[in-house]
Amino acid sequence: MNADACGPIAGRDTLTEWAREQGVRVRVACEDWESITYEAVSPGPDGTAVVQRYRCMLPPAMALRRLRLTYIVGLWHDVGGAVCNHVRRVVPPVLSSADEAARHDVTLVAAALVEAERRAVCGATVDNLTVYTVQRAQYWRPF
Repeated sequence: MNADACGPIAGRDTLTEWAREQGVRVRVACEDWESITYEAVSPGPDGTAVVQRYRCMLPPAMALRRLRLTYIVGLWHDVGGAVCNHVRRVVPPVLSSADEAARHDVTLVAAALVEAERRAVCGATVDNLTVYTVQRAQYWRPF
């Protein structure tokens, strides 16, 4: 694969091979109950980032199972007297039989995701985030 290539790649093996040639790692860039998107980012010849992605669509039975396991987590924090809201979809990292344990796990994961993605923008941290909703995705309805 050419180092100037950018965009979607034909398969996970091709992405892994390209990443190995570039000396970079493949990571999960995005995931939901229907698919997982893998990504590798490498510096291009002119110094700009070259991004290669592969979206893996999951079989329907697996997608439905993941939907049933997915939670919607709503968090908020104060930013100079204003309220800043964040919502994340999370599949429990460990499949627990107890709903309460799963709800606790997804809350921790969601707070960590928000901090990693938004701390520089709005100051969100695990310590200043407050949970306002944890619901199974299959039952969630926007307000």
